[in-house]
Amino acid sequence: VDIAPDSLLQAIIAPHKGKVVLIDIWNTWCPPCRNAIKLNEPYKTGELANKDLIWIYIANETSPINTYNEMIPHIKGIHYRVNNAQWKHITKNMFNIDGIPSYILVEKNGKYALRNDFRNHALMVETLKEELGKDK
Repeated sequence: VDIAPDSLLQAIIAPHKGKVVLIDIWNTWCPPCRNAIKLNEPYKTGELANKDLIWIYIANETSPINTYNEMIPHIKGIHYRVNNAQWKHITKNMFNIDGIPSYILVEKNGKYALRNDFRNHALMVETLKEELGKDK
């Protein structure tokens, strides 16, 4: 993705204005990330199936390109593999992320926040349902 690091997040969420966006910060080499993704997949066609919920995945270049390309067809959502400067801007400058997986929730009104409490999947599912039920 050839976008300046400080514009990246806005560029990623802009096309989904008015929708709930869940951004999953992950990498292919991270077992907890892969496990969390596997847990989330059934929700996309089940409890959380909703055209107003957009799943976005951001990995970086430490995910080997071949492994990444093999994995993403099995993960329903929009995928970005970002460069080091873009990754650092999001994970350090914007959110001070302590580890992965990490989650950023973008509400319908465009407000966003780091939600690492979403590592608790039950809480994530309930929160997403609430967000989807809200008016803009």
